[in-house]
Amino acid sequence: MIAYPDWLPELIEFTGDWNTYVEDIYKRFVDDVVHHKVTYKGLVVKTRYHPPSDGKGFGFWHCVSEAGLKAKEENRLPDLERCKRIGWIRAIIEHPDDRWVKNWSNRRNGEICHLLWFNEEYLIVLAQRQNYLLLKTAYRTNREHTKRRLSAEHDNPINS
Repeated sequence: MIAYPDWLPELIEFTGDWNTYVEDIYKRFVDDVVHHKVTYKGLVVKTRYHPPSDGKGFGFWHCVSEAGLKAKEENRLPDLERCKRIGWIRAIIEHPDDRWVKNWSNRRNGEICHLLWFNEEYLIVLAQRQNYLLLKTAYRTNREHTKRRLSAEHDNPINS
């Protein structure tokens, strides 16, 4: 088992009751990212609320579910590995210069994005906006081809 840094919160394990679990992780997400005013490179990180689903913002669902290859956005499925790491988002954003975190900028779908990659296993994507950053997504990077692509991006970042 890896001894993670002290600043990284414990995983929030699935309790066996999906409704209770999703309420718990949503509360954590809102407390950490919506109400806390997390900043990166001097800019506030915001989340997208619309279109909401089940009373929870779009940005939350994007961080705890996956569409799979070529699946439509509305068909995303919960991913327990993403769910249990929801508390990692704020902590990683607040520790971009820690030895556990690689960070760089690139262009994705025509927009400048800032990427924070914790221990080559969890990626956070923040999209540059006029005067803030938008949390686009956060996910595990457990596929070797994804790790190779991200390593290549990290080694050849754009100037931001």
